[in-house]
Amino acid sequence: MSPTLSKEAQTQLQTLLDEQVTAGHMPSVHLTVGSPTSVLFTGRAGVLDPLDPESRQTKPDDTMWFASTSKLITSVIYLQLVDRGLLTLDTDMRKKFAPLDKVAERIWGGVKDGQPVWKGEYKGPVKLGWLLNQSSGFGGEFGDEVQAWKAYSDVGKGFVNSCKVENLINTPITFEPGTHYEYGNGAEWLALMFPTVVGEEYEAYLQREVCGPLGMKETTFYPFGNEWEDRLLPVRWGDGTDEGGKLDWKKLEEVKGLRAEGLCLPRTREEIEYPAGGGGVYSTTENYARLLQHLMAHYLSLSDSSVPRPASPLLSDASVASLFKGTLAESAYQPMADILNRIRGFTGADTLEAGEADWTTGMAIFQPKGRARRGDFGRHAGSVGWGGAAGTEYWIDPSAQISVVWTTQMLPTGNPMVAAAKLEVENLVYKLLAA
Repeated sequence: MSPTLSKEAQTQLQTLLDEQVTAGHMPSVHLTVGSPTSVLFTGRAGVLDPLDPESRQTKPDDTMWFASTSKLITSVIYLQLVDRGLLTLDTDMRKKFAPLDKVAERIWGGVKDGQPVWKGEYKGPVKLGWLLNQSSGFGGEFGDEVQAWKAYSDVGKGFVNSCKVENLINTPITFEPGTHYEYGNGAEWLALMFPTVVGEEYEAYLQREVCGPLGMKETTFYPFGNEWEDRLLPVRWGDGTDEGGKLDWKKLEEVKGLRAEGLCLPRTREEIEYPAGGGGVYSTTENYARLLQHLMAHYLSLSDSSVPRPASPLLSDASVASLFKGTLAESAYQPMADILNRIRGFTGADTLEAGEADWTTGMAIFQPKGRARRGDFGRHAGSVGWGGAAGTEYWIDPSAQISVVWTTQMLPTGNPMVAAAKLEVENLVYKLLAA
């Protein structure tokens, strides 16, 4: 039976959003909860810009930076290419894009005594599936090895979020592809090579094949110009409190250091040399929920005849199923569990062990042994999802037949007040569904 939320339950969710903003810890919050067939709740609270004393309240079509949730969109696009026979998950993408082939020739190990250290040559493939599941060989943007390369190299020293080609194509792989999980820039590579592989601009394809069919009118990599200027939420930096206990807000460009400078995105289309497929999309909770609902309905319809299959599925049955199934090699299980433990704050008896977290072809999957929930995590085993640097969190829970998108627009990433707010929403959603 499809889940529902009563009018009273919807009021409780809106009250929680209001309270999260009035506490002074977030500029605005936005939430959409869906079932396979309908929107159960959508709401928001807060203002467009906390630095503007005359700022208006947020509206449904206000567009926000969705950061790393972009990866699911990139996965859907490339799975469509698989469905059309252009690629397979085992396709060696080194053979499709010369710059990728070049940086995969040797495995970078760092710098010792001022000299570069290479772990060895690499002659194997960089498979599409590995670029989708974070095991492609590329290290984390803020990790020690990548930062050591940026410091050593004469070119490409900037951050990937700059959307400058040189800052992506000059950084070598840091581990043997397919053997390890590290949150790297595989999706950025896929967006960059897309015109070469397909012969079409990435944004044009996104709009025609994903956003158009789902009615995602506020989703784009380029939210610039008159159409967007009065409804694009700025990302603000909130770190430290004033005398009243509320966060002290700053413009992102006023903040120095890796955590701020490394996440600054261009603010004009002309500055974007290629769209950051792993972190550059802008959207709304209602828009993003359309994608989640579509994928959830299609997946559930494969095993539950009571769930209607989408009339025009974005993906084949096999491809949509791959979004709900782990794909990592066993050697990558522990680092995957480690990152989810860190993000969710799982400690002690709640700590996920190797194999209890995995990555599908598009997102993380939570799969604790015995299907038991962990800590205050409301979602069930088998749930898939991910988040974004500015506070976005999304998940699909097939067991509960719900999808949830919650976001704010603030940095730094990992703010404990944002983490607490996400947990409040998650707990209340499941409490209300059970009522």
